[in-house]
Amino acid sequence: MKAFRHSYTVKNNELVIKLPTNFKATLVDVIVLPTEEKDWYNDLTFEQKKSIENARADLKAGRVTPHEDVKKQIRRLIENKKSA
Repeated sequence: MKAFRHSYTVKNNELVIKLPTNFKATLVDVIVLPTEEKDWYNDLTFEQKKSIENARADLKAGRVTPHEDVKKQIRRLIENKKSA
């Protein structure tokens, strides 16, 4: 396969690739390496960011319940419902 120069843009989350006019193929494999990384945190709403910050504060203050304890509580609730 002959190498060629091309350009690409992203519009509305869709990749647009400009190929040479004389390029002929039925299948094109393209690897696009990002030129810059986008931080997903910037796309979150204010409420989502606030929730994350609240969770971090809870963790730091020790206001957490271990996963194993939660699983035990749920098992007990299920068993109580079954026997009721």
